[in-house]
Amino acid sequence: MTTMLEDKYVTIDGASIHYIESGNGMPVILCHGARFNARTYEESGTIEAIQSAGFHAYSIDFPGYGKSENLSVDLPSFIAKFIDILALQPGAVMGASMGGEAVAAFGTKYPDKYKALILVGAVGIAPMEGNIDSINDKPVLLIWGKNDAVSAPENYEILEKHIKNYTFYNVGRQHACYLDDAVEFNERIVDFLKKLD
Repeated sequence: MTTMLEDKYVTIDGASIHYIESGNGMPVILCHGARFNARTYEESGTIEAIQSAGFHAYSIDFPGYGKSENLSVDLPSFIAKFIDILALQPGAVMGASMGGEAVAAFGTKYPDKYKALILVGAVGIAPMEGNIDSINDKPVLLIWGKNDAVSAPENYEILEKHIKNYTFYNVGRQHACYLDDAVEFNERIVDFLKKLD
């Protein structure tokens, strides 16, 4: 097992926010689901895969999760603030489950802050259906577990209806498909990122 990545912190609106990073090149921001944290994408090998492919992975603990202090801010704005404080160039932003909902909403509100989105078993898509068109022609990768019992197919079907430039894959069986079949998951992510470069 390789050594764990170093804990890093940035202050956002007075709160200490934890993240880990690895690599160089285009930034790829990773946002976790409700039962997980920044280290989840280290355990799945996703950070290593992104870094090995020539990109710069940033895995964040949302406010009140992992080692991040609590902060009263909506998650789409939080992601935008993280990008601004680290002065990151537009890259890819990935979110799973609750993090996927946050990243999708971020995508509709801050189109100038990213090149592409990766939504993994994203929940809560229906309420934002009227805004999804604002993602425009940006490339979007959709990944769902085959038997995802948490995020219904309706969520990706709405995204497919409104996004012109999307790719969809079933990976693994469970909602947390990046733990279920980490090898295929990481391959799909890297293939998608390489097409953006």
